[in-house]
Amino acid sequence: AGIDLMHNLVALAHEKKHTIYLLGAKRQVVEKVAATFKKKYSPTIIAGYRNGYFTPKQEAQIAKDISDSDAQMLFVGISSPQKEHFLHKHKETLKNINLIMGVGGSFDVMAGVTKRAPLWMQRIGMEWFFRFLQEPKRMWKRYLVGNISFIYLVFKERFKK
Repeated sequence: AGIDLMHNLVALAHEKKHTIYLLGAKRQVVEKVAATFKKKYSPTIIAGYRNGYFTPKQEAQIAKDISDSDAQMLFVGISSPQKEHFLHKHKETLKNINLIMGVGGSFDVMAGVTKRAPLWMQRIGMEWFFRFLQEPKRMWKRYLVGNISFIYLVFKERFKK
């Protein structure tokens, strides 16, 4: 899962003396995640952080601030497709970042805002369903429409002549 990969990458960043930048979630959430990493690893691991609520007019400055932070890794907890649009639009500014990873709702889980699925659900690939049960009003469209669209595209590709 993305959150597990993020944890492993942050541990590797610490081991290699690299720094990370956290972009996304609400201010209190991203501050808590930054504080957690500083406490667990080192105060110097965080090159910077910022919440994920901003206007299109602020984007260029935010991308510049991230680039100027000299972070080697950028973790982005902004919903899709806004995250992808931001990263594509500012790819030139962010080209000095060695690794950029979208982490979905990982910041919320790390800050204790949402719960992670029990291990047995994680192991059988049902973590998405646990998330749906926590936030059905927000997640129904993603899983119903998104998954049906994905299955349609897979079948379309599979049975293409």
